[in-house]
Amino acid sequence: MAFARFAFTLVSAITGAIAAVVLVEAQGGDEYNFVEKIMLVCSLGLPLFTTLACFAEKKEWSKQKNLILQAAGAALLLVYYFSLPQDIGDPFYHLQRYLLINIVFHFLVAFLPYLGGQQVQGFWQFNKSLFIRILTSGLYSGALYLGLIMAMAALDYLFGVDIDEESYFELWVVMAGIVNTWIFLAGIPQNLEKMNTVSDYPNGLKVFTQYILLPLVALYFVILIAYEAKIIVTWNWPKGWVSQMVLWYAVVGILSLLLLHPLREQSGNRWIQVFSKWFFRALVPLVVMLFLAILARIGDYGITENRYYVLAMAVGLAVVVFYFVFSKAKDIRVIPIVICAIALLSAYGPWGAFSVSLNSQQGRIEKFLTENAMLVEGKFVKTAERIPLKAEREMSSIIEYLSETHGLESFSRWLPDSVIKSIDTVDRYQRGQKVAEAMGIEYMPYYRGLDDTQEYFDFTPKEREIIKLENYDYLIDLGSYNIGAIDQKFPLNGDSMHVIYDVGTYAFKFTFISGPDTTAFETIDYPLKAAVNTLVEKWRTGNVAQEELIFEIAGKSFDVKLFVKQISGYKKEKEVIVNFLAADFIFRTHKLD
Repeated sequence: MAFARFAFTLVSAITGAIAAVVLVEAQGGDEYNFVEKIMLVCSLGLPLFTTLACFAEKKEWSKQKNLILQAAGAALLLVYYFSLPQDIGDPFYHLQRYLLINIVFHFLVAFLPYLGGQQVQGFWQFNKSLFIRILTSGLYSGALYLGLIMAMAALDYLFGVDIDEESYFELWVVMAGIVNTWIFLAGIPQNLEKMNTVSDYPNGLKVFTQYILLPLVALYFVILIAYEAKIIVTWNWPKGWVSQMVLWYAVVGILSLLLLHPLREQSGNRWIQVFSKWFFRALVPLVVMLFLAILARIGDYGITENRYYVLAMAVGLAVVVFYFVFSKAKDIRVIPIVICAIALLSAYGPWGAFSVSLNSQQGRIEKFLTENAMLVEGKFVKTAERIPLKAEREMSSIIEYLSETHGLESFSRWLPDSVIKSIDTVDRYQRGQKVAEAMGIEYMPYYRGLDDTQEYFDFTPKEREIIKLENYDYLIDLGSYNIGAIDQKFPLNGDSMHVIYDVGTYAFKFTFISGPDTTAFETIDYPLKAAVNTLVEKWRTGNVAQEELIFEIAGKSFDVKLFVKQISGYKKEKEVIVNFLAADFIFRTHKLD
């Protein structure tokens, strides 16, 4: 029965599961990118074909019209498949668009069969059934999966049957993709029109909402109102993460209202009407705070997809709040419709998340280039001088974002096609650095720009050369040290070398003891701070020539040549802080008189 009703959905589930198993067996590889796209597009088919089948059933269409509708959905997915690049994650915005389309299709299931007319009761009952089916199918398929993997483990352990580790994951793919989907579809109500007259309400759902969700809503509300009062009193701009708090509060509160909706007219449940009325009014100051928080972030750093989504959710929440405060109808179907519309508008068009974000960050780059005399009559020109550190950090951040999210074509207005094509040949996660180098900017990864008062550095030789031991007696590996000091003694055929690295002063102390007479020794102190400070001023960060990290130390009884393999830390104001050091050294001795 389920296959007869949802044939396209189940074919998508089976095809997607097969594709996922192929990917597990293949263990990656660019030649399997098309299989990955098949899997992802088939997963879109699950909500889309389910929606179309339910819509046709609700309209009581003939099998022929239903088939035509489902075929149109398949054609839409086919067009989408061919619109994808070879690697859906490169550039990254394609994957984000895929997630937005997924949201659109899932929320279409919720309201499309009951769109139009007085069908709020049917809408609620239908979605209640879907919610229960999700829990039921998850429980059944999960229990079946656990039972099967225990049986497989028993065969492996007791009878020595060789079962690959991948088989357990492949079984999960089959259970989640096919069995779980089949169980879910088998329980979807068949008479969708009848849902408009059903009035049953699970008592457990009321208990869950009343005693778990609503207390959480009250707790969030107190915290957020108190924080808003603090903002007003101290007149400090709201912090960025407050956006998430407001959105989560809205989600939990709206979910509670949706779950309690059928009880609002029943006697003894007057409190639900009161809660519904004042909840959205209470959201008004929080929505204002949400806008202030995200607009402040956008004003400082421009728009990215994530900030666009927060702003879009703020707009959607404002629309919902405005509707439920001023509308007499208060139709709960508005909520999924608004979410669906925002996701769809965000996915495509010049007003969408990707076009707006790209234009915003390109505009920021153009501003930095103009301010640093790197844009002359609209054409990019490398500057002979280094740009300020803060600009360097922000430019690196924008370059990294654009290269990963929007691809190298984002820089076509500044860099020649030949340069872009050459950069396209390197690993995708190294492209940002190559773009920065092409633009004459010292690249600083995001983790080196977290604090404007600190200048991070990390120096390693560009190419490790062979260390020549001619005229030297010993080579010693000092190892790697993260913050901690070095204090080591090395016996040397009757002599000894004592090496101390002081973590407080960033200075080495080399003590050579000649023979068993401990009074015959020489100590040389060699501070690294000045040398590291020179490197920071000269290079700021990144790979340097090996000779920049070789330090020669001469004494009366011995000479040392210190090879620093890596040194990193940060400079705050004029103070250099070293928090990682890896080094070798070679030395030669001259006996003390």
